[in-house]
Amino acid sequence: MEIEQGVINAIKTASRRPVEPTLESELVADLGLDSLQVLDVIAELEGQFDISIPLEAVPATRTVAQVVAQVTRLVEARGVR
Repeated sequence: MEIEQGVINAIKTASRRPVEPTLESELVADLGLDSLQVLDVIAELEGQFDISIPLEAVPATRTVAQVVAQVTRLVEARGVR
């Protein structure tokens, strides 16, 4: 599965209401995710892509595009090992 679509699907699953995330969407301000929902998204992405997202990176990650970029970096780094 493409990383961008995987991130969007994880956000839709974690949201308690229907949302249509775009790359520009902010997780909290635009999509209304709370901190627990953000952690749900992280857990889903870690399982889906077999990566470990450092929790210290989470507060600085605000938009869907930033999540996609972070997951992409981790997936690519995993492949290099």
